[in-house]
Amino acid sequence: MNDGFFVGFAAHAHTMNEIETDQQKELEQRRKNNPEEAQKLITLVLDKLEKDISDSGYNLEDVKLLILYLSYRGEPAEKDTHISRSILGAIENRFKEHAAPQFRLIGHTTAGEIENEDLVLKQISGVGYNGLSLLALVTNLPVGVGRTWGLRTAEEAREQGREMARDAWVDFSQQTTSKENLHVRKTQLVLTQGSKVDTPGYEHFLAEGIAQFMGNTHEARIMNVIGGASGDGMTAKLCRQFYGRMKENPQLKVLDGEAVCALIPNLGETSIGLDVGGITKIGKQLIFHFNSEKEPHYKYVKSIDNKDPWTKYAEVVYENEAKLAKEQGLPMPNKGAILEAAQLSREQKRLLIFNPVVARYAFAFPFGNYTCVAGMRVLEEDIELMFPIRSYTPEMPGYIMIADPEKVRRGARRVFNMLREDQGFRRNDTTFIISCINRRIVELMTGCTTGTEAEILKEGLSSTQIIGFLAYGELAFTNLLQEPFSHAFSCWGITLHSKTTHTRKLISKSETPEIPVSGRITTGYKKIDRLLGGGLPENYIVTLNAPSCDERDMLIKKFLVKGAEEKQTTFYVTTKISGIKTLAKKFQSGFYPFVCNSQADKIIKDIPNASVLKGVENLTDINIALFSTFRKLKPVKGIRRACIEIISDVLLQHHTVQTRRWLNALIPELKANGFTTLAVFNPEMHSPQEISAVLDLFDGEISIRKRGTEKLLKIEKMTNKKYSKNELSLKTNDSQSEEG
Repeated sequence: MNDGFFVGFAAHAHTMNEIETDQQKELEQRRKNNPEEAQKLITLVLDKLEKDISDSGYNLEDVKLLILYLSYRGEPAEKDTHISRSILGAIENRFKEHAAPQFRLIGHTTAGEIENEDLVLKQISGVGYNGLSLLALVTNLPVGVGRTWGLRTAEEAREQGREMARDAWVDFSQQTTSKENLHVRKTQLVLTQGSKVDTPGYEHFLAEGIAQFMGNTHEARIMNVIGGASGDGMTAKLCRQFYGRMKENPQLKVLDGEAVCALIPNLGETSIGLDVGGITKIGKQLIFHFNSEKEPHYKYVKSIDNKDPWTKYAEVVYENEAKLAKEQGLPMPNKGAILEAAQLSREQKRLLIFNPVVARYAFAFPFGNYTCVAGMRVLEEDIELMFPIRSYTPEMPGYIMIADPEKVRRGARRVFNMLREDQGFRRNDTTFIISCINRRIVELMTGCTTGTEAEILKEGLSSTQIIGFLAYGELAFTNLLQEPFSHAFSCWGITLHSKTTHTRKLISKSETPEIPVSGRITTGYKKIDRLLGGGLPENYIVTLNAPSCDERDMLIKKFLVKGAEEKQTTFYVTTKISGIKTLAKKFQSGFYPFVCNSQADKIIKDIPNASVLKGVENLTDINIALFSTFRKLKPVKGIRRACIEIISDVLLQHHTVQTRRWLNALIPELKANGFTTLAVFNPEMHSPQEISAVLDLFDGEISIRKRGTEKLLKIEKMTNKKYSKNELSLKTNDSQSEEG
């Protein structure tokens, strides 16, 4: 390996069960866990990891840092420790003969994992997405590791952060053979145990200590802090953290320290994505009064606007729920049920997050504090926050916020777009995804079962290996020059890019066998159909995201012609005039053009089934034309297809809100009338925010991008359907000559 070489590999295994909000059910599930099952699971993960490393031309002895994320826990705590130790023992047995002289292992338990499909155990057990993830870092440069030993005050947490970073720096410095390595770029990776009920939550002050030390150490330029806090309040009390140095200390132990960090040198290529916009401020600004008689200060809210904190909180929540119910035509909420949640919280000492209404609400404080605090419970007469407020003002302004599942999903798309736009993805890249567990709970509480944030991220990042976690809170990534906290309701990702270069494999018949096409609609191109697993899923609404080019136009034409040739009812909504007359005359029985162009009347006059509209200015006219034609069709019998080529025109004319409203009305109608739809969209004409706002409405996404003179097609998303993750090189002459 060349000096400074870096590459990451990942392996995953999990069981596919949902997060539980019933604590008793969680405990019952965890009691079923056993060390033998955990051993089996870790063996699968290690086998895959070793294969990933071997396939890229490296061996286990090239691994310098191994990071284990574990969401495989037992009840009681002794059993949990036994399971963790058995997993660590299996890792030790696999690596003890091959471990590099400076091999480091750090591990971390977490509340739940976003599903990864690498390895799946069919039997469901445990809590959350029960499973294991391993990340192996291969480099010929040294790494440095440090850890904390328990926190009792905010200042001690800062001191431990400074000491942890210093220890990692010393460890790194002692291992290097070249002083030049001390000046290369490095990444600080921090794994925290996270806030737990009945604890002060001081671990969040660790980042201040890290920042203070690194600010005084000129050579150690830290690019990012990666953090993940485990647990979701009550279950976090059962989490353990472990850390070991192979060969130097062969006895791997489960530790109860608050954090472990590692310095990784020369990690220069990263992509970063962040979303903290999943919440909306409601009501007016409030004044929060903290109970100075309780330790730690600024964790217990004594009153809000001189009212009992829960009374005021319930009042604001009820008013907003009533407002939403009225707007959406839903039954009015029960104010008594909201107040009852407080009483249950007092009696059971449970977090308010488990209440289906209150789970969506949180406190938000000014910048300089944690942006949004969702984890809280009623304790005696106070509301206890999961995380201490870092302000030293006994009274401070704040707001009550509400989480919006639609914003959560839009945020997932934003994170993916930010990651992709920076570097793109390669096969050996590894992406960390940290999504606050509150975001998933909000989706659950509002009945979101498909198109969730986890599905969006999995589908979007299909070309990179993902280690994803649903965490209650996190030490966010930062360059340590800014506020080092991004808190509840946030989602972020960082991709570690491998230094290896791989020749792109273009799809061919020999690589991808023909797949049965039951329930699929052909696009007109066999190669694209093979990528899709047989064609477009029937009754799906799929976007074709492509700049203006011959390849895009040929794909649209082939899609339309194929439908018309097979006697399928085919709708075509466009602003273009050219070519319409030829198609309409050739296929008079089932082809329905809707031309949104004021000049079309003169050109396509007297064409059967044609509808001419003045343009895209009046969306109501477009809907009337489409819906009236729907009603004229015979009852759904056989396949129907539609191509909507005016999405970009509508977005330019009507902007995001009106475009989404129009699509939200049109998409259900297309599906109800049995259409499989290709919606054409030009991403070069719009901002990333507009793109995200539109794309999350669709079932699937196909993209065409330029690379020099070459055009590459890729399936980016196909919700709940299998598809190939390869790219297809498009050639206009091939497209024209290929038979359907």
